[in-house]
Amino acid sequence: MSILSIDSIQFSKQVARPDRSWTNAVFSEYVRRERPAMVEKRVRFPFWLSIKNCVAIPGGCEFWHGSEEATYYLKIFGPPGTIAGDILRCERDLPTEYSDVDREIIGDIVRKTSRKEPPPDEDHDPDLEDCSEEVAKLPLIDCDPNIHFSKTPTYKQEIRNLLLLRGSPRIVQLLGRTKDGALVFQKYRHDLSYTVSANRDERRVENIKRWMIEVIDAVEVLHSHGIVHRDLVVRNILEAEPLVICDLQCLNATGHCRAPELDGIGQSMFSFASDIFSLGTLLWECCFYNYPTNRQVLLDNPPPPPFRDIFLACTQEMSEDRPTLSQLREMYVAV
Repeated sequence: MSILSIDSIQFSKQVARPDRSWTNAVFSEYVRRERPAMVEKRVRFPFWLSIKNCVAIPGGCEFWHGSEEATYYLKIFGPPGTIAGDILRCERDLPTEYSDVDREIIGDIVRKTSRKEPPPDEDHDPDLEDCSEEVAKLPLIDCDPNIHFSKTPTYKQEIRNLLLLRGSPRIVQLLGRTKDGALVFQKYRHDLSYTVSANRDERRVENIKRWMIEVIDAVEVLHSHGIVHRDLVVRNILEAEPLVICDLQCLNATGHCRAPELDGIGQSMFSFASDIFSLGTLLWECCFYNYPTNRQVLLDNPPPPPFRDIFLACTQEMSEDRPTLSQLREMYVAV
């Protein structure tokens, strides 16, 4: 039975029959064989090195590319096997004859188009304002760089979320403020990007399973308080026992972990289900210890068993087809 079309009862049946055919050695050999080609996609074609900004749209992307002297607008969408689809999947370069003017590529159709200005660096948000009043209410901390990490407050929403989750061992803890108004946290030695890159072959599968269960438990804490994280990438997971989630700004998503229902819209459609999609992309990062060039590359290259079916379930195009956190946890326990 395929995991792609199963309801909550069928999820349980799938969990009851985990794939036992893949050992750590087989899993590691697959990753070693496939990872170099995916890393190469970043530098294989000049177009991808010339991108200044990009925005996902349904079925494709809008790009602003070029040099410091001249930047051009390019809109691309189309299925695999077309000019547009192959460019999106880093299977071919943007032809040079199309690179010096504003264009759109729809499937195999290439035509000039009107220029569109890139979006601002940061989306407008009502919390982008002076946080001094909220910071002043925090206890004053004598910040020691050996044990503390400090950063300038940017969003009131982050402070509100951190205070709401005070005392949770799964969430980074806000300790207080410095004299000059910076937020003070406990200092962690590494984030998960360092940890996954050092993952050893003999326990690689077991480690990924443990990390993902710990992150799921942390996300459950967020969701139980009505918080959608939006950006569950390895750099936002801190190495600890258990792992700890940070970056509670909860504003934007890194491109490859942005669920497809969010393409071309604002922030209102982020949901618990979009965090499930993000957990699927986090699994991909843990398996391949790498950031994908974009979401298309990620979706076209799922991890091998025993995590393939879990990844496919999390990254379903329709949000209602993705598992819940409890179903997802059961799937990992069964590995």
